[in-house]
Amino acid sequence: MKIIFILGLLLGSASYADENRTVKNESEAGLVITGGNTEVSTINFKQASTLAEGPNSYLLNARYLRSSNAGVEQALQWGLGLKYEHAFTERYGFFIGELVESNIYQSIFQRYSTDAGGKYFFHKIEKELVWFFEGGYRFSRENYLSSFKNQNFLRLYSEVEKYFGETMSGKLWIEYLPNITAWKAYQLNGSISLSTVISGIFSLKNAFELRYNDDPPVGAKSASDRIFTTALVAKF
Repeated sequence: MKIIFILGLLLGSASYADENRTVKNESEAGLVITGGNTEVSTINFKQASTLAEGPNSYLLNARYLRSSNAGVEQALQWGLGLKYEHAFTERYGFFIGELVESNIYQSIFQRYSTDAGGKYFFHKIEKELVWFFEGGYRFSRENYLSSFKNQNFLRLYSEVEKYFGETMSGKLWIEYLPNITAWKAYQLNGSISLSTVISGIFSLKNAFELRYNDDPPVGAKSASDRIFTTALVAKF
């Protein structure tokens, strides 16, 4: 019910303007299909929506990736996250969030994560440079085929987006998750991307993303996932 309520806010509020309310959407889609001697298909979707009203912000993030070779599935990942942020000042604030993920080829059928912590902006000038840091706590539950694991993490996250003129921008984010009860069992995620504007709404994005789990579940093919993508992005 909470998900439906927040989705309603995000979608419904886009139908009218309010000086104290802003809505931002960023939709990303990438598709590669080959036939003939090589039959490979890869589909990648991402969605980020933000509803800001005064000091309060509501964020929705979703992602989906599927790849197959000659009709045989090789990769399948998805995630859905909801987040609430409250700004005390232009620089300081706090957040709470819920995240649901799945990566069946790392033997994780579902991962449920609850985040809480603080946020600080080092620099915040839109269309020029935005750099912030988040620090807090994450409780995570991973469901496997016949078992599950509860984990407690510290969460350290930083993101910087730099604009190089009006037609090009770059973004870098890093997320470090040390396990509180087993410090060696950490997770490290990160991404670097470059976007080039091709119209008032659309841009072309090239990105590399790394997701590393130092304590992968039994049966996982690898401790890391590396993803290269080229996608069309629409911002409105």
